[in-house]
Formats: sequence, structure tokens, C-alpha cells
Amino acid sequence: MSRLQEIWNYLVDLGYDEEGLISNAHTTVGLSMQIAEYAHRGVKRENGDDYVNHPYRCLHIYREFVGIIPNDYNCIDVDLMYEYNIPYDGVQELCLLHDVVEDSDFSVDEVGEIFNECELGQYYDLYIRKPLELITHDKNDDYEEYILKCSKHPSSALVKMIDMQDNVNAFTLAYYDKDKYERSFKYFKYIFLINKVFEFIENVNKYKKAFNKM
Repeated sequence: MSRLQEIWNYLVDLGYDEEGLISNAHTTVGLSMQIAEYAHRGVKRENGDDYVNHPYRCLHIYREFVGIIPNDYNCIDVDLMYEYNIPYDGVQELCLLHDVVEDSDFSVDEVGEIFNECELGQYYDLYIRKPLELITHDKNDDYEEYILKCSKHPSSALVKMIDMQDNVNAFTLAYYDKDKYERSFKYFKYIFLINKVFEFIENVNKYKKAFNKM
């Protein structure tokens, strides 16, 4: 049985419609959602929340940040985004997949094989594979070195910023003690360091002003 069929069997058992799953698996974001749901199955955060809600929140943060409105194809201008150095291709997918290899038994190649099975392998190789490799944290690596590694590609850098932004939200935590405060402080520092290199926040602001004038 292929990994893709394992994913579909699991999701059907949860009540998903099989025909809908097959249809959605031929979109890169839909397939990424399915992989994330399966890879993080049964995993909870300290507050009891399903872990998979974290990558979904990261996707929402990115969409809100750049102005993506689902099913509204006129809400953004991808060419203009790239003029302002704002990553688009592969970013929504990476928001969903960024913890999959780190926290499950999937490898980067296995994720690629699933995309290839859905005839999306070329997109994966062009836009997802490298940033997914970079954003996957080897726990033996110093965290600051890991942040520098993420900063080798704009997509992994932006998604890492988004990941940390969600993780510093005190209202999603089970408790907020001194250790959590100190971790949040470090995350804000790393968000600053990444943005200092790429200026995502400033560039999105400029892009939105230019987009609104069109």
C-alpha cells in the first residue's frame, strides 16, 4: 500500500469523503493538508489542542499577511509580490508541511514521492523540497545555527518567522511561566534577525500599497 493510500484510508476513517480527497490531492495545498493531517495524527500540544492546528494557523497567518483570500483569484498579484521579494510559490504548502519531516517518520523524499504520485512532483522539486529540507530542525543543531540555515532560502525563512510568531502566542499555551517567557523572547529575536535580512514585513507593506493603487 502506498503512503498516499495510507493517508486516504486514515482520513476516510475520520469521515472525509474519498472522492473529495482524491480531487483535493491534485492541488498542492490540498495534498499538503492531507499529508499534515496524517503526519500529525493523534499528536496533541500541551494545552490539549490537536497539533495539526498549528500548521493550519501558520497557513492562515501567511494568507492574512500577504492578503490571500481563498477562492478570490484577484486578491493578490503574484508577479507584483515577487517584484517586492515576497515568496509565494510553495509557501502555503510549506506552512502546512514544515513540521512533517521533523515530527514524523516521513522523509523529504517520501513527501516528494506522494506529490509525484499526484502528478505534482515537478512543483514539489521546484518550490518545496529545498525549503522543507532547510526548515526541518535536527535537534542536535544549535538553534541559532538552525535559524541561519532556514535563512538560506526566502520561503523557509518566511515560514520559520510565521512558525515562531504562532508559537509566541501566549493564548495558545497551556501555561506561561518564566521558561515560556524566555523562549518567546528568543523567538522574537530570531524573527527580528530573519526580517533584518529579508525585510518581509516592510516589503509586504510596500506591496500592499502598490497593489491597492492598481
